[in-house]
Amino acid sequence: MRKALVTGSEGFIGRHMVEHLRKEGYEVWDSVELAEYAKGIESDHFVKCDVRAAEEVNDAIGKSMPDVIYHLAAQSYPTVSWEKPQLTLETNAIGTANLFESILKHGLDPIVVVACSSAEYGFVREDEVPVKETHLLQPLHPYGVSKVATDLLTYQYYKNNGVKGVRARIFNTTGPGKVKDVVSDFAKRTAECKAGKRDKVTHGNIQTRRDITDVRDQVRALHSLEKADYGEVYNLCSMTTYKIGDLLDQLIEMAGGKIRTEEDPKLMRPTDEPIIMGDNTKLVKKTGWKPKIRIEQTLKDTLGYWVDRV
Repeated sequence: MRKALVTGSEGFIGRHMVEHLRKEGYEVWDSVELAEYAKGIESDHFVKCDVRAAEEVNDAIGKSMPDVIYHLAAQSYPTVSWEKPQLTLETNAIGTANLFESILKHGLDPIVVVACSSAEYGFVREDEVPVKETHLLQPLHPYGVSKVATDLLTYQYYKNNGVKGVRARIFNTTGPGKVKDVVSDFAKRTAECKAGKRDKVTHGNIQTRRDITDVRDQVRALHSLEKADYGEVYNLCSMTTYKIGDLLDQLIEMAGGKIRTEEDPKLMRPTDEPIIMGDNTKLVKKTGWKPKIRIEQTLKDTLGYWVDRV
């Protein structure tokens, strides 16, 4: 039985990743920052691990002795990165270096699938989409900068030390259980309106277009990268964009309509990419992965998740 260590398993993608790997027959080790985060997660083993602390990373690696590592632990919110850039860089960059150093210290040879981000690309003109992995990296916030560091550390440790890292540039990912992204925020506010707990759905810029993948498809994509070329980078995306305003309209329609919307200046970002769309040709060619879940199903399931909770 293959052993997998999932860092950041308490996170949105991490929880789905653990569930997927267990169904695939792996012995899964969950790395969680705080012990209480393990509540509600079904797993084989838990180990406390704040990736910023090298000794905790060493302990997690030493206990699990994994065949494959899914490195998902991160401060993953661009908005938070404006407020806490040091925390973001320490978690994402130093945390990744701690992981690779621990692998070398223990003399292990696992495959390491590293969660990078489409935020690394930054501003992309419409005539440059769908963006390929070779596109210039010009991130627009500290989170994006931290993920460039994560990405290039993975490449560097492969080239210099032979660590079998694979870089996954993950585009917008959502679904039931997600918080603090545009789809989940809209779904939550819509559910609150439906329940009579608010009188309108507030929003920021709804003219942008985003390449969005359901988390259940995304964990399959991450899993497929065990077959990928070490040191290489792959876009994980649907290669389809959706106008944010249209997604809001669909959620309101699913909730029965008759819900007001209003722009809130506080929800407008200092900079906001007009379009984010990736080219997944390299991933599909190498692994055969393709998304299966339609956006309508993702919206329905996400709205249902929040209706049950508000």
